[in-house]
Amino acid sequence: MNSRTAPDTAVRTVTATGAGTLTQGDAVDFLRTLPDATARLVVTSPWFTGPFTASSTDPTSPGFAKWLDPFVAEIARVLRPDGSLVLELGCCWAKDAPVRTVQNFSAIAGLLAGGDWHLLQEFYWYNPGFLDSDVEWRDRRRERFDDCVSTWFWLARTPDVPVDVKAVRGFQNHLTRTYGNFLVLGDSAADDHGPADASGDPSGERERAHAERFPVALPEYFIRLLTREGELVVDPFAGTGATALAAETTGRAWACNDFSDEATGIAERRIDALRR
Repeated sequence: MNSRTAPDTAVRTVTATGAGTLTQGDAVDFLRTLPDATARLVVTSPWFTGPFTASSTDPTSPGFAKWLDPFVAEIARVLRPDGSLVLELGCCWAKDAPVRTVQNFSAIAGLLAGGDWHLLQEFYWYNPGFLDSDVEWRDRRRERFDDCVSTWFWLARTPDVPVDVKAVRGFQNHLTRTYGNFLVLGDSAADDHGPADASGDPSGERERAHAERFPVALPEYFIRLLTREGELVVDPFAGTGATALAAETTGRAWACNDFSDEATGIAERRIDALRR
């Protein structure tokens, strides 16, 4: 969801396991390397604003939807006809005033208006540690509140997709209904596999991996809900590798990509640590 600077390189393989491959490159270019109708699930968190500055004068930001369109077009090609797309897209604060922008809702509305996609449900992830709130309005002036929830949109081209709600029963806690769409998720065992320095103490790199990622349990929730063992899971904005780790530990095939040198480097080491 955070903006990063893309390197001037083609899509390249960073690391691979028997189940999947991590690459680095532009997300559209990465998706174009995948065969048609092969993925059961695409679960990903693109930039909330795309390459734009959120502004109070452009709260719906149609440019964001246009930026997202090429990714979604390739995702539609890669997905099976009854496959699922799960997108984390959140509202943002404008940079020039204490108001919200809603480019996420505009983008989703545009997808639905085209008639090719259905919104099956939204999920609300309790996520106070990883969302950006404006310090000026939140802490100094105390006129706004912390952001605590981000939205995941579950989309498909047919309402009839394979779902196994019993597979995610253990992911809920006392704050949620057994099969509710409000997600309160802690770290999974796979989150323990990260880089450490020679002394065994957590390094600054591990802290970076923790600060700019979602817990492995989050993509694992949707992987268990919407896929079966051996099916392909794709993440074109993979960050520091949570989706790859979730797919690897649940026996799914996977293809993950990010354009950041730093993020894919951390993801590579997390995947390598998991295999040891």
